[in-house]
Amino acid sequence: MALFYAKSGMVAVAVDNPGVAESSDLERFGRAPSYERDGFSRYLIDMGWHYLGLSAFQSTQILTWMKARPFIDRNRIALSGHSFGTEPLMAIGVLDPDIRAFVFNDFVCRTIKRATVLTKPSDAGVRPVVNLLPHCVPGLWEWFDYPDLLASLAPRPLILTEGGATRDLDLLKKAYQIMGAGDKISIYYYPKYSDPSTRPDYVEIPEGLDQNEWFQYVNVDHPNHYFKRDIAVPWLSGVFFR
Repeated sequence: MALFYAKSGMVAVAVDNPGVAESSDLERFGRAPSYERDGFSRYLIDMGWHYLGLSAFQSTQILTWMKARPFIDRNRIALSGHSFGTEPLMAIGVLDPDIRAFVFNDFVCRTIKRATVLTKPSDAGVRPVVNLLPHCVPGLWEWFDYPDLLASLAPRPLILTEGGATRDLDLLKKAYQIMGAGDKISIYYYPKYSDPSTRPDYVEIPEGLDQNEWFQYVNVDHPNHYFKRDIAVPWLSGVFFR
């Protein structure tokens, strides 16, 4: 992501997830890139912390450094997250009012609903794992879910590049409308679901789904889950330079 933003004329800082690539001690054993995050997350949880908290903390230190650089306009700072990286984007966005805009490169869905309906066991009798340990924030679901965090970013500009569950996207649009900023949220879908007629008009997502069936209900074309630079970069340039 950082490369494409830099090529468009922006200052971009790329941040590793904790315990990954250069931030992993496994690098010195020649086993790079390392994505062994489950054990790391387990220890964080046992210590009363969690992976998202550490990720947001580390990124916040980088943001503090960025705001002090003379070549960075602290009034024009955005966060761009892809997939796993969208979680610290949401957390930091809630905590830091200086962030002006957000590029959410993932699909939106309520993880509580996902856990409720994604229950079809495999042939071995194992149900799907909704979230791995790096996604686990103890007690989170008691209070809110990720679409609620996204809704709280209103009225700051937000783009979603991979659509998601209809009801959750409606929640976001309503939040922006309440804040008088309906024009500040932009929603794009996977090309497979860009035509509204291809998106299911459901009343309720049924239980007993496997992963692929669930993807269909929330308008996700998972094999094409990648950074949508052709959408994100022009949009952010428009927010900053128009």
